[in-house]
Amino acid sequence: MEPQDLRRWVEARRATEEREREERRERGADREWSVRTALALIAFAGRLHGWPLPEDEVTARENEQVRENWAQVRAFYRQHQASESAGE
Repeated sequence: MEPQDLRRWVEARRATEEREREERRERGADREWSVRTALALIAFAGRLHGWPLPEDEVTARENEQVRENWAQVRAFYRQHQASESAGE
């Protein structure tokens, strides 16, 4: 394959992608397809992993870290407010 052949193919592919994007914009969202696809993905995940889906360990760890951080911030400000109130 020659370089100009590859360039021509890439240009044609880009033109096709742009035309397809324009057609999708004109058509608008296909809500039925979106719901069907989402439900199919949920069912597929359930078949793979069981239901309910197991919690993601990384997300659970990150959520716990956020809770701990928030508890520290809240405790700091409560202590700060208490010391200000005592000083008045």
